[in-house]
Amino acid sequence: TKLILLDSLLQENIMVFTTVPLMVRIAKHTNQFFGNPQVGPDRFWKTRALKMMTAHFYGRSRNCYRIAQRYNLKALQQAMHNRQVKKADARDLWTCRVEGVGNTLNYNTWHMRESLARTGVVLDRHMLSNLALTEPRTFRAVTAIAATKTSQGLEEGGLGLHNMGPGPEIDIVGKL
Repeated sequence: TKLILLDSLLQENIMVFTTVPLMVRIAKHTNQFFGNPQVGPDRFWKTRALKMMTAHFYGRSRNCYRIAQRYNLKALQQAMHNRQVKKADARDLWTCRVEGVGNTLNYNTWHMRESLARTGVVLDRHMLSNLALTEPRTFRAVTAIAATKTSQGLEEGGLGLHNMGPGPEIDIVGKL
């Protein structure tokens, strides 16, 4: 008799979800057709997000929620610290490159960026490092400009530091 009832339902073209008791079984906030649209993530999203962030860990540090939470927090802290260290290392590398080439040109590069800024040449550490590494003639010219501005007096807009030579074989004509 059960087979006959199922066959009779299929012949009548009655949808299964038309009755009220079956509509109650559908979760609310799932679909705009059956209910209100879902506003936020589902209640398991927090756990799934943590599992996705700790999927590359080994053992219980990825399987157990509380342990995974601790390991994930520590990993995020280490990542933030490593980003700061990476930036500091890059800054030190750029400074060392500029100082090395500046010393070969008999120029102390401590005041270089300030004197270049006073002349209107705006170059950061990275750009100066690239010039020192790949464009030696251009860097020599920039060093000459910085040395001239460094040795100019304060009334002329310079730094007023003398004996900051422009480097070997660089002729400076006029004032900046």
